[in-house]
Amino acid sequence: MMLNQKENIKIGYFYSDDPDMEKIAELYCMTFLTEEYSLADKKYAMKNIRKHAAYEGFIGLKSKDEQGSIIGFAYGYTSLSKQFYREKIAGQLSENKIDSWLSDCFEFVELAVNDSYKRLGVASKLHDALLVKTNCKTAVLTTGMKNKPAMNLYSKKGWECIKKDAPVISQDNLQVIMGKRLTGINF
Repeated sequence: MMLNQKENIKIGYFYSDDPDMEKIAELYCMTFLTEEYSLADKKYAMKNIRKHAAYEGFIGLKSKDEQGSIIGFAYGYTSLSKQFYREKIAGQLSENKIDSWLSDCFEFVELAVNDSYKRLGVASKLHDALLVKTNCKTAVLTTGMKNKPAMNLYSKKGWECIKKDAPVISQDNLQVIMGKRLTGINF
């Protein structure tokens, strides 16, 4: 893809029954697993994304190139108590941080871009488009402590570190919890 073609990248919504769901799940697997993912991995990714699509405040965005191929996606939803990941994040935070960050919060759950389209602004466009769609006052996300490209992107976008080295899911995969205040955001 040539740099001047990035203007042809289209961003639109996706839903649980989206015709592109299989391609979104494939990109999920290639990004977060390996290119050697299995059919079971793809089915699990689709099931998980569809489950999240049913959550209150779900916003899913997909990005396509000029040929109509999925090149990226991002999604999130309103963070509510009793949700699995919300409880995992809350378990890592003090009561003050829970009140400050999770009271009226959007969970920025996934952001993935096809390797061929990285460093062309696709992730940035998806990020910005997703956050302007929510009415929540704050947003939170987690990413791996070793995922420097993601941490750099989020830092440039105004996210702040809430907690480092957080065993949100396990001690073997430490995360950084990041937060962003959304009131009056402009991109």
